[in-house]
Amino acid sequence: MQSQSFPNLFSPIQVGKLTVRNRIYSPPHAPGFTDRFGLPSDSLIDYWEAKAAGGTGMVASGVTPVHPTTSAGTVPFAHPRFTEIYGKAAEAVRRHGSHFVVQLWHGGAQAGGAGGRPTWAPSAMATPREWRIAHAMVKAEIEEMIESFAFGARRVKEAGCDAIEIHGAHGYLITAFASGFFNHRDDEYGGSLENRTRFVDEVVEAVRSAVGGDYTVGMRFSADEFVDGGLTIEESQRMLAPIAASGKLDYLDISVGNYHSMETIIAPMYFPLGSFVHVAAAIKEVVDIPVMAVGRINDPQQANDIIASGYADMVAMNRAIIADPEFANKAREGRVDEIRKCTACNEACWGRGYLGLSLGIGCIVNPQIGFERQTILVATARKKRVVVVGGGVAGMETARVAAERGHRVTLFEKDEALGGLVNIAARAPLRIDLGEPVRYYTHELKRLGVDVRLGTEATPAAVLAESPDAVVVATGSVAAVPSDIPGIDTARVHEVREVYDDLGSLGERVLVLADENHQQALSTADFLVSAGKQVEVVSRRRFAGQEIEHNTIVTFYPILLGKGVTLTPLSWIRAVNGRHVTLYNLYSGEERTIEVDDVVVALGGKSVRNLYDDLEGKVGELHLIGDAVAPRRIIYATRDGNRVGREL
Repeated sequence: MQSQSFPNLFSPIQVGKLTVRNRIYSPPHAPGFTDRFGLPSDSLIDYWEAKAAGGTGMVASGVTPVHPTTSAGTVPFAHPRFTEIYGKAAEAVRRHGSHFVVQLWHGGAQAGGAGGRPTWAPSAMATPREWRIAHAMVKAEIEEMIESFAFGARRVKEAGCDAIEIHGAHGYLITAFASGFFNHRDDEYGGSLENRTRFVDEVVEAVRSAVGGDYTVGMRFSADEFVDGGLTIEESQRMLAPIAASGKLDYLDISVGNYHSMETIIAPMYFPLGSFVHVAAAIKEVVDIPVMAVGRINDPQQANDIIASGYADMVAMNRAIIADPEFANKAREGRVDEIRKCTACNEACWGRGYLGLSLGIGCIVNPQIGFERQTILVATARKKRVVVVGGGVAGMETARVAAERGHRVTLFEKDEALGGLVNIAARAPLRIDLGEPVRYYTHELKRLGVDVRLGTEATPAAVLAESPDAVVVATGSVAAVPSDIPGIDTARVHEVREVYDDLGSLGERVLVLADENHQQALSTADFLVSAGKQVEVVSRRRFAGQEIEHNTIVTFYPILLGKGVTLTPLSWIRAVNGRHVTLYNLYSGEERTIEVDDVVVALGGKSVRNLYDDLEGKVGELHLIGDAVAPRRIIYATRDGNRVGREL
């Protein structure tokens, strides 16, 4: 069904032998939820199915290793249950009118060496993340690897999946052969562009021969690596045009980057929307098969315009569909305001390892992702009078879920606007995307009929006056302020949350104490230096913001340094004497004294739970959630809110 609002986005397209209902593709990624053999769990199949049920045209698996010299040393294609489990996944996706794509992958130097085995690559290069020297493949190993891709392709077809995507992007094995940055060979697989293309050609040929001409095969490719000596758009055009003309590929999923430019692969919010659509457009100029574009595409109008302008034939929207698996359905039905848009925070999807989310993927705006079956919202059998206190993300998510289930909900918020801390975070330079949850929840609470009372202090008496069946306390936290630093009480000290509204009172020289290890201190430093202040950030860690995910920090640090922010790691504050602050190195003990006008502290928060304590024993149900339990990352606030909303 074609949408009147977005006719280009919701027009069907022929991709090889597949008629795809719209131009939206959920591309391959690594969401987790696999067993020790690399096979998908029921949770992972639920994850894929939710995207198909949400209207996505094509849904891809994660990276699937073809050879034991990569990833954890497992080859799922060789497992006896591969066809059974992947067949089940394909059926789950197809029952909703979508198509299931399985990606064939070898990580090359960037993802290998499982169990102490050497990783295979075209040349003996050092790996960019976990330092090791790769094994340079000999001819027999190249032939073995090509057959491994063919074997995987045969197994995908046997399982009844709809299509294959060959992973030729992001610095993995196929990119490494194609790229002069990685490939330093002097045989027929290295040197000239023709030679560097040889391995790509032979893998594509082997996969096509394995599945025949009546099966859909595509390839993902980094058409610009953004590193000196790496693939450029012009080289990629020359490389891909003859491959596409050969008829052996049915589509090209055009990406960018490798692990030395990883921030481009999963671009954080410091990159503009549609950052790399131009790369896909350049490839589309030289090929006659469908081309997919990637790079911060998170809005249906934006996606429709990309198709309408002829820049690409389809849009690959990974994080956008993680944030809202119903993206396509909502856009097609004109329910655009109900879409939860991706903020590109990278916090719990790609960056989940920094949060210790070992099980699998998460999302700060979608706490149900990865737990689709467990978090189905069921209409309540008994409608309750629910009072939620606190309009931050935890409280708003509770109110949304409770109202969606049929409860009568009132939400108290002492400030004049919903949002809590995310309103402050969104005011830092280039962080405006963090305001998206406030937009979404404001719309949803109104749509669901939640009684939102802004500028209203929720005293125990005010709450009890509502005769609630259940009360949810989401009163958040206050900033932690140091008291153990000699003379700190004589300094002009500001909480990090205050300076956005108090900029005029700060002097020219500002010291920021960073001990929350994430974004608060650095974003505030950016805010201050952008206002003309001289800023030094002092952190006890190896570097300030040590728990920020990789792509954000490597994008953000050059911005800060380029603006003149001084970053002082492995140091802390010894004492304050008026405007003189003594700092010391944690390891050498060396001290230095600087003169500042103001000190801004980013030391985390302290829970505010007095209302909960006052109401204990006075209402039938009482819940404490979010930062009021313990100051944590935003994902835990939304997960708390979702859980309690379902439990009410």
